[in-house]
Amino acid sequence: LPGYGYAAVSRDDKARWQRNKPSILTDIALAILFFAVAKFTGSLTTAALVGAGVGVALVVVQRFVKVDLLGGFALFGVAVLLLSAAFAWVFQDDWAVKMRSTIVGSLVALVMLSDGLLNGGRYFGGRIQRYMPVPLDPRRFAIGMGVLGFVMAAVNYAVATWTTGDVWLWYTTFGDTVLSVLLVFGVLQYAQRRASERG
Repeated sequence: LPGYGYAAVSRDDKARWQRNKPSILTDIALAILFFAVAKFTGSLTTAALVGAGVGVALVVVQRFVKVDLLGGFALFGVAVLLLSAAFAWVFQDDWAVKMRSTIVGSLVALVMLSDGLLNGGRYFGGRIQRYMPVPLDPRRFAIGMGVLGFVMAAVNYAVATWTTGDVWLWYTTFGDTVLSVLLVFGVLQYAQRRASERG
């Protein structure tokens, strides 16, 4: 029937949004909490430790509620907060908190790029692309995500090094997300399978 395919996709999108909405909102709340505590206390170290504490509390709460608070994005957000707290605890320095994104981003980017260049994207690229709305070439996707990771790591380093703490805080809470979403669209365009490549 005309329009049936669109209606089915639309229903799938709505169901996916309803399923992921609690975890996405949790992830946003964690980012805003980090921002608010950092602004109120003037300490990125304190913000990282508070965020990690709340993240651990959410993991405990998740065991007693049916709503998926930590699916996908939010669980990653908790992991990042714990990593920030570890950096802050070990180094007792705001600079270490700022460099977390650069260090972790570079390591993840290296893994993704290696998968794309040396393994044809069959491990990470192949697994992640299953969740994408369009058919992707795993090799190109892994390479693209690796390059994206290095770009994001470099931008974080530049903002942390050459701007004020307040500018970095605004960037890491809001600008980082906007930039990464825009770059992901570019990666998807690069990795999308051409008509001639589809089975």
